[in-house]
Amino acid sequence: MKNQSFIFKIIAVLLCFSFFSPLGADTSSTTPEPYRENEFPQFLKDARRFEIITLGALPFVSIQTTLGYSTILYFQHDFEGAYFPNPFAAATYSQDEQIGILLTSLGICVGIGLTDLIIQIVKRNKAKKRSAIQNSDLIITPVIDDRPKKPLPPPDGFFSENMPDQDGVELINEEVSGVQ
Repeated sequence: MKNQSFIFKIIAVLLCFSFFSPLGADTSSTTPEPYRENEFPQFLKDARRFEIITLGALPFVSIQTTLGYSTILYFQHDFEGAYFPNPFAAATYSQDEQIGILLTSLGICVGIGLTDLIIQIVKRNKAKKRSAIQNSDLIITPVIDDRPKKPLPPPDGFFSENMPDQDGVELINEEVSGVQ
C-alpha cells in the first residue's frame, strides 16, 4: 500500500510538471525552421528515398509474392480446390515457406528501390551535363554556304520547256548527245 501511494505521488508530480511547464515557455521559437537547400548531403537524400520506396513497396509485393506462390502450388497439384490461390486466407504455409515468401518479397523490394535509385542518379547526372552545356561559353557559328544554289524542280517533278526558275533565269531543256 505504501508503494502504491509513493508511485501515485510521483505520477501526480510529473503530470503537474507536464501540464504547467509550457506556461512559462517562449512558444514563438517552437515553430520549426525549414530545411536549407544543402543541409543534407545528396547521399542521405538518396538513401532516404531508397528506404521509403523499398519499405513502401513491401506490403504490395508481399501480397503479389504470396499470390504467385499460391498459384504455383495450385498448378503443381493439378488444380485441386485446397490449393486455390487466396493471399488473404488463413496461412497454411510451413515456416520455411513463409520465410521463403518473405525473403523473396524483400529481394524484389530491394530491386525496386535500387532501380529507382539508379534512375534518379542517371537523371541527376544528365541534368548536370545539360546545365553545364547551357552555362558554358559555347559559341555557335553558322556555316555560310557560298555555292550557287540549284533551282528546285516544280511540284509535278519535271521542268517544262523554257521555264524560268526562282531567280528569273530561263531554263532550257536540251538533249545531251552521247549519253546513253
